[in-house]
Order: sequence, then C-alpha cells, then structure tokens
Amino acid sequence: MIRKISHSKIMIFLLILFAFLVPTTLNKPDQTQQFSVVLGVGIDKADDGYEISTQILTSKSNQGFLESLQVHSAKGQNILDAVEKLSLHIGRISGFGNNSVIVFCEEVAKEDIANTLDFFIRSKRLNGNPVIMLTQSKAKNILSDVAKIDESFNYSLNSLAQLNNEFATGTMCTLEKFLNDYYDKTTATLVEVIKETNNASDGIEIPSDNGSSDGSGANSGGGTSSPSSSSESNGGGEGDVKVLSNSGEAGVFKEGKQIAIMDYKTVEGINILSTSKRNVYTIKDVNDHIFHNAEVVLSVRNKTITKELKFSKNNIPRVLYNIQYTLKVEQIIQNGIDRIILDGSNNYLTDELIRRFTNEVKSSVANSINIAKSYNADVLGWQLAFFRHQPKKWQNYLKSLPDVNDALYKIECFLNINVKGNL
Repeated sequence: MIRKISHSKIMIFLLILFAFLVPTTLNKPDQTQQFSVVLGVGIDKADDGYEISTQILTSKSNQGFLESLQVHSAKGQNILDAVEKLSLHIGRISGFGNNSVIVFCEEVAKEDIANTLDFFIRSKRLNGNPVIMLTQSKAKNILSDVAKIDESFNYSLNSLAQLNNEFATGTMCTLEKFLNDYYDKTTATLVEVIKETNNASDGIEIPSDNGSSDGSGANSGGGTSSPSSSSESNGGGEGDVKVLSNSGEAGVFKEGKQIAIMDYKTVEGINILSTSKRNVYTIKDVNDHIFHNAEVVLSVRNKTITKELKFSKNNIPRVLYNIQYTLKVEQIIQNGIDRIILDGSNNYLTDELIRRFTNEVKSSVANSINIAKSYNADVLGWQLAFFRHQPKKWQNYLKSLPDVNDALYKIECFLNINVKGNL
C-alpha cells in the first residue's frame, strides 16, 4: 500500500496539501474574532452628523443570552463614517448578515432614508429582509429595551409591530417593500411607529434598570457601548413603569422621506383593504329583536378580498373592492350580564349587527382614504396597479389632467362587503 502511494504523484500531492492545510485550518481564528454579529441597527441624528447603534451578540462562556447582548454606538459626519468608527471602536468588522431590524428616529426619517438603506445593501452585505421601524424617541433606546424584554430579539420587536395595543394588525414594512415603493416613485409606504411610554397598559413592560448608564456623553465621532440592561432613561423616580408600545400609528413615507404620522384608526382603515386581518370588533348599543342596548364582541374568522380596476365612461379610474367576512359572536354584554358564546347553536349574527359592522368598516375605509389623499400619499399602490393593468387608459387619464399631481385624488373607490356567520 505504501509503495503504491509513493509511486502515485496524485496521492503524494494530496498528502502534501493535506499536511499543509490542516494546521492552517485548525489555527485559523474564529470569524467572531473578526466580525461582530449585529442583530439590530438604530440610526439617530447627532449634533455633527449621525449616530449608529448596533445590538451585537458577543458569545462568551458562562454567559446567558441577555448578558451577551450589547449595544454599541458611534458618531460620524455621515453613515459610512459612523459605521467605520463603530468597527474601530468594537475592534471587529460589523457583520450585518444576521440583522433583522433597522430603527430610524423621526429626525433622520424626515430625510431620504432610502439612500441609507441602499448603502447597507450595497456596502455592508445586508442579507435577508429586515423590518423597517420608526420611533419618536432614540433608536438606540429601542434596541436596548427590546433585549431586556425577551431572549428572542426577533420575536419581541417584530411581534410588537404586528399586533398593536388596540388588537389590530399592525403595519410590517420590510426593507424590500420600502425600496420597491421608493423606486416605483408613485407609491407611499407606511412604517410602524414604536414608542417608549410610562403607561403599563400600552404595550410590553420593560424590566427595571439597576444602575443604568448613559453613553451619550462620548465625544462626537467616538464610540460608546453599554450592556443590554442599560439604556437612556426617560426620567422619573425609582419604580416608574417603562413600556415599549405600539399604539398602531404609522409613519407615511413618500420619496423616501417621512411626511406625516397616521393614527391607528387611519392605519386600520388602510389595512382593511389589504390582506391583513383585524381579529376583533366591538359593536356597542345594539338594539333589535335579540339585543337590547347590548355590547357585542365579534371575531373575524376569515376574510377574503378581491380588487377590480375599471374606468368610467368619463375616463375616471375606479377601484372596486369586494370583501367577504366570516364572523362569530364571541361575547354579549347585556343587562349587566356578560355572556361568553362557546358554541354556534344559536345564530346571534342578526341583520342589525351585520348592518352596524358593515357601516363601521365602510366608514373607517372612507375616512382613511380621504386622509391618505390629503397627503397625496398612494399607500395602496393604486397608480402603479392602473399603470400595469391598463397602461393606455392610464396614460390617457394622466394627459387629461391639468396637474398630474391630482391623479390620486380623482381616483374613485367603491367597497362591497358581504358578511356571513360562522355557526
């Protein structure tokens, strides 16, 4: 066997290669010594530029998950400068391959954040499709707060974005969706707003801090770091409740810039016309042959929606929505008695209840569309839809307008709702 190997040039070459590569591979340093594992990015405005904060997972022995999370930050004249200074401060290259969220403070969001997102994709190898969020406090604080709530970073913040404190589906905006809307040039984007409040009923309570530190006193351009259990305080004495809240509001972005904030009722009306589904509706003061000044809780078991694009005889674009709801009466509060409906033996979904529900949905949609039109923000992508499906008629419509900026305002919307009970 040895003689065969010694006479085989290929085997000799493989043995030499093996002997050379094995020691090199074994002695090669871990990638975590060269790259930091970034789970979240926060971007704030600084006095002389920007402050970049990253939530980094540092793997060490005898450490729990929360102890290994740290928030590092650095300031620079621009995003690139801040990221490079952050890497110098940490002593590792910032690795954004595992990043799941990018949080912008409102001051930065009023600039063109599309350029910032494009920078991360092109220059920093941002893999995946992270969620984009907006905060009216500091983005750095949001990253620190989330790490204290739950051991799973993705679950905490992304779940909070999907379900606000009104139990209505939130607005999940990913990087891909934001950039698609941006390059479309006509579609506006809704981005979820996450806040810090002091009302325990507003959202998820953040565990109290003991000996919190503030790294904001560092020199401009320098780097600061703090463990996940420390963030800048909102003020107040010991025992104050600190809550990470999603009230259902959303920032309206047009051409990459935040132009307005929509309240949760307006956002909910927009979401009715999307595939998202609100789970619960409460109808008050219902009166008919079954109900007498009753408060009825309805659950949405299923929702299907279809959309048709048409032009009127006067060449006015029309969007026709057909929504099919499947509802179930879950709870009835009447005459001081609170009844939980556990079975479907009785059909409590009366004509009056269906009428009240339908009117509420239509009113919510009409109000939200009017508000979106007042911002000239096409958050539903109507203009792009008409351009793709009926390009000639759409171009003729645009040519007929004295001002093409009025294109969205003149689009008519019709809503047809069908409701059935889940017995």
